Amino acid sequence: MSNFRIEQALAEMRSLSGRAAEPEANGRQPGIDEFSDLLKQAVTHVNERQVEAEGLSNAYMRGDEVQLTDVMIASQKAQISFEAMKEVRNRLLEAYQEISNMQV
Repeated sequence: MSNFRIEQALAEMRSLSGRAAEPEANGRQPGIDEFSDLLKQAVTHVNERQVEAEGLSNAYMRGDEVQLTDVMIASQKAQISFEAMKEVRNRLLEAYQEISNMQV
């Protein structure tokens, strides 16, 4: 590999690392928007599962044409997705507490 290519690759790496370290114009760092969007989507998905399970349960209680197995499956899906979201929250809190306890 020529010396020119190495210097060019190093310059490109430095410019990329400089852009990653600089906050954007709105004050947020590049990865924060994607992470917060991902969390919002996950919470929305869990909420949709909860609403679906509640709707099927109410329909079954009203006597609509809903199978009990569908109600139970929707309820279990909602419960499992909620438990998974709680675990993610707990892990995020643990990571935050670890970082906040670090000495600078």
